[in-house]
Amino acid sequence: MEESKERIRVLFIKLTKKECTREERQELLAWLQENPAPEYLPEVEDLLQQENWPVMPADTANRVFTAIMQHTPSKPVIPLWRRTAFRVAATLVPLVGLAALVLFFYRDKDKRHFANNTRQVQIIRLEDGTVINLNQRSSLTVSTSPGKNKRREVWLKGEAFFTVMHQAGNPFVVHTASGIDVNVLGTAFNVSSIDNNAAVVLNEGSVKVNTSTGDALQLHPGEMADYSASTRMLTRLKVDTLFQTSWRYNLMAFKGEPLRTVMQKLGEQYDYEITFDQEETEELLFTGYIPSDNLQQAIATIEQSFNLKFILQHRIIRVSNKKIL
Repeated sequence: MEESKERIRVLFIKLTKKECTREERQELLAWLQENPAPEYLPEVEDLLQQENWPVMPADTANRVFTAIMQHTPSKPVIPLWRRTAFRVAATLVPLVGLAALVLFFYRDKDKRHFANNTRQVQIIRLEDGTVINLNQRSSLTVSTSPGKNKRREVWLKGEAFFTVMHQAGNPFVVHTASGIDVNVLGTAFNVSSIDNNAAVVLNEGSVKVNTSTGDALQLHPGEMADYSASTRMLTRLKVDTLFQTSWRYNLMAFKGEPLRTVMQKLGEQYDYEITFDQEETEELLFTGYIPSDNLQQAIATIEQSFNLKFILQHRIIRVSNKKIL
């Protein structure tokens, strides 16, 4: 055990110094994926006692994280540590900073925290067999000790799809910042909690949605509970569950949306500015799915749908009709 921990320490330090070989990088990534539990990682207190490590500025740590994620397979979880938890003045110790950025996972008493700042959906597997697809720009806190009435509890900011393992007498509860709780024993459902709005889409089983004001809805498969914290209105809707949860397959779904709206979302996803050569092109209606993790494929899908030509240059996507080129 100790030899293994020391080996990981060495690999982390070599990686921050850009001295890792390709084989050592693969060894480190394999270790991170196979040992997500924090007890397998070096203690933060132990790391901070080392005096001979060079410091790493926060912006450098961010670049390291981006480089690592570009080489990381889009497979089940890379749990995450919160990067700000281990800042020391304006710098980070390389190992602490790197672990914080790669894992974004840390313990806080009886909780574990996850955050997905990548451009791909991340998969979290809990000890009880529950599988959680965590969407981009979303975070999740998981209780590691049973709560009241042996409840399994998580707190969500953003969006996640839950496939909950049934445990008799141990209900699973999702808390949201929007003011609703989702109670379930075992089922598959989607929860979105963004700003003051929340939505719960049920794919399988049965869930009960409760609001802080005492309202409640029992959902059936194919239904969505929509809640606005500003109006405190909880409504039931019939929905296409595949359309509503396509994001977990790294897809962006559209139904009769103007191309202007589609391209705006595409630009936000990939950090591009959008321009149209002709205004009427902006009003073309698009229905379908485009990948959220493959820009070239997304562009090809839209180009073929409307016989258009996209020109990418200097972080700008220019949308033109083929006939004018």
